[in-house]
Amino acid sequence: MNEKIFVAPSLKTEQYSDTDLSIQIAPDGLVFFAGISSTGECKAFAMYPVHPDLNEESWMDELEKILAGNMWLKGNWKSVRVLWITNKWLAVPSAYFRPEEARNFLIYHELFREFDEVHYYSIREPETTFVFPVPGAVSQLLRNVFPSFRYFPSWAPVSLHFDAAKPQGLCVLLHYGFADYYVHSGKGISNFSRFNWQEPSDILFFLAKISRDFSLDLVSGNLIMCGYPGLAKAADTEALLREYFPSLNAGMPALQMDPAIKIQFHSLEIPVQLMNLQLCE
Repeated sequence: MNEKIFVAPSLKTEQYSDTDLSIQIAPDGLVFFAGISSTGECKAFAMYPVHPDLNEESWMDELEKILAGNMWLKGNWKSVRVLWITNKWLAVPSAYFRPEEARNFLIYHELFREFDEVHYYSIREPETTFVFPVPGAVSQLLRNVFPSFRYFPSWAPVSLHFDAAKPQGLCVLLHYGFADYYVHSGKGISNFSRFNWQEPSDILFFLAKISRDFSLDLVSGNLIMCGYPGLAKAADTEALLREYFPSLNAGMPALQMDPAIKIQFHSLEIPVQLMNLQLCE
């Protein structure tokens, strides 16, 4: 991920009260997107790489420097949403979920550490609540800049963009070192899980396995693939995947992106999940 910064002049002089801020926090860096949801106008876009192999203390230091070094972040935003990229999450049937028991779910599965915060997000189809931990130190750094914000897991915007005209499909969200995937019926998610990957060939292997396990026709079917900023050899990765899955849709519908920014990215590098986050409730 190379550092890229765009801040519209109007953002520096106008009030932020009509502008939503979305922040993506991942092991390999931060991405900020400020936009007006009613018009799709991009007010700011910034991405900052962080070496994913840093120890936790050094990673936190980098996060603090990035947040403190961008004065334009401090304003009265319409909303602040944080897309927390993690492979540590649990799916609990909503009928059995109680907020006061969320911490115990994570402890039982050895996903909770001392000083972690517990967050959760629910979907309707199927009625499932996803529980995930966030280090308390991360939240404290964010609170130093933003009076209020809400966490969302990386796949939260996905259910907004299923193609109901197609009976069944697959959405794969690539992240650094792992991927979330969701089998959907066109109306909602029917199955969800994750896999680890290092090379594009790993993705091919898991796509073939998922296709077989769920009897999906991904060659001519509904396959959505979302990458991330900094994805190494994005063009080569997409070319390899298209050899086997020509119907691949590299991305989801996204809010309008300034052409000067968009031209700097391959389609598998555009953070479409982040850009759709302001549509989530």
